[in-house]
Amino acid sequence: MSIFRSDAVIALKRWLEPLLTAFVLLLAARLLWLGVARPSWVYFGLGLALAGVGSSLLYFALIRLRFGSNGEVVGIVEVRERSIVYFSPHLGGDVSLDALSKIAISPTRAGSYNWVLYAPEQRPLIIPFASEGADKLLHAFSALPELSLERLTRALKADRNVMHVVWQRP
Repeated sequence: MSIFRSDAVIALKRWLEPLLTAFVLLLAARLLWLGVARPSWVYFGLGLALAGVGSSLLYFALIRLRFGSNGEVVGIVEVRERSIVYFSPHLGGDVSLDALSKIAISPTRAGSYNWVLYAPEQRPLIIPFASEGADKLLHAFSALPELSLERLTRALKADRNVMHVVWQRP
């Protein structure tokens, strides 16, 4: 028996990476303050470097948090050597990154999103954002040419009733 509620533990695990990077930014601000208060180039330089690294880590942590999973959907995503495999009782399948022709983001009735992966001569592979391991897809998609995070975030902020194509093979 745990003394913490299970939903509180899940929420804390989900926010752990952004919270740790925010702590790094606080440490950077402290070093910058010391560099200004006690004129020291060492403190100021360390604070500036840590602020640069921490802010980029926080940016990507927040993106992963938005695209990440919360484990509420049945299914497991695995990325193996340029191949994406989705294990699910209903909509499972696999697709190679080299065979991908199009990636779309589709809203669901429940308010979340699905990845829709298209490959020639295959039915579309539908992977819920909330499935276990879906956060690994962003790293796998980074190998695709001309895929930008801006386009992904714009698709999430756009009309919730429309499927948005975020990448298409040139």
